[in-house]
Amino acid sequence: MKAVTRRIICLCLALLMGLSLVSGSARAVGSVCFTAVNDQLLPLSDETMPFWSSSTFYIPYTAVENGDLDIYSSRNQDRSTVVLYRMRNAITFNYANGTIETNTGQNYSGGPVVRGGVIFVPLDVLCRFFNLSYSYSRITYGYLLRVKNDAAVLSDAKFVDAAMTSFSSRYMQYERSHAPVVVVEPPPVAQEAPVAEEKQPEEEMERTVYLVVEATDAAHTEQILAYLSTGHITILFSEQSLIGSDHLLRRLSAGDGVIALRVDASAGAETTLAHIDEANEQLWAVANSKTRLVRLEGASEETTRAVVSAGFCPIRYALDFSSGDSTASRITSRIQRAADANRGSCCAFLGTDVTASHLMSALLITLRAGNCTLMPLNEVILGKR
Repeated sequence: MKAVTRRIICLCLALLMGLSLVSGSARAVGSVCFTAVNDQLLPLSDETMPFWSSSTFYIPYTAVENGDLDIYSSRNQDRSTVVLYRMRNAITFNYANGTIETNTGQNYSGGPVVRGGVIFVPLDVLCRFFNLSYSYSRITYGYLLRVKNDAAVLSDAKFVDAAMTSFSSRYMQYERSHAPVVVVEPPPVAQEAPVAEEKQPEEEMERTVYLVVEATDAAHTEQILAYLSTGHITILFSEQSLIGSDHLLRRLSAGDGVIALRVDASAGAETTLAHIDEANEQLWAVANSKTRLVRLEGASEETTRAVVSAGFCPIRYALDFSSGDSTASRITSRIQRAADANRGSCCAFLGTDVTASHLMSALLITLRAGNCTLMPLNEVILGKR
């Protein structure tokens, strides 16, 4: 009797252990760690996900290279080394013998770790050597590791809020990649049916976005330029806003952005061309530059043709967000749809610099997550539109 009782107890314990293993597996997908560098969220995958080991945080070296941190890398497979460098400072990670050495001869304890062919390096060593900081926080979809330098604009709380849409979409993609494959046996058929060719999933379209902002306050325009790569935005100036914007105009003429003229064209072709010439003379006097890009307000078809014949390039918007009542995620969603309907490109007007400066940081995050690349407008692009 006692032997039977023991067998029953053992079977129950085995069943409970099996259930606990199933439960732990179901929770595994939820324990993810997102990675961000300054205000940019990086892709989420098991292969490159940061991890703790022996009280040390490890991240793939590729997470910090060639981005906002101005850190670059060089990998030598023959020597089993990865070198990360910035300016004259370089640090070498040897993943064969597990050593870390700087170009000045300093050695760090610990060493790189190789997982699935991906080289991970200790985060605390990176931060000390390159003068970086990082934060690790709990978010809705798991955890967020954020590596930062002085160029980071958003606080952690504001970054999490701005990137919530990106967190959600990437987590859902991650979950789908871990969903169990269910095999269903097909019913028997009398005759073998032709096998349909399996369709490969289409890659998300790459989108080119041209952003336009109207200059009304030089300080707000300067703030917008601080968020962007050099030259990747077009700034509109009226004849009035050209006055007193000498420093800003010289900065834009030097390559920090593209200058365009906003002209009232309702009075006809002759008056419109006279306004354009006068504005260009002001621009020449201040910044030794002129522009052929114009935004015509209230122009008739005849006036537009006359302006084009005179050698100027009118700007046309696919989307106008000047009302200021759209969020960054809504703007990005509309830009994506417009670009997909127009061979991958979209020109969007964000309104005044005062309005645009408040959403620019969040907008850049959502645009990057939406596979959108910012580019400057020029005469060639406008000639094709």
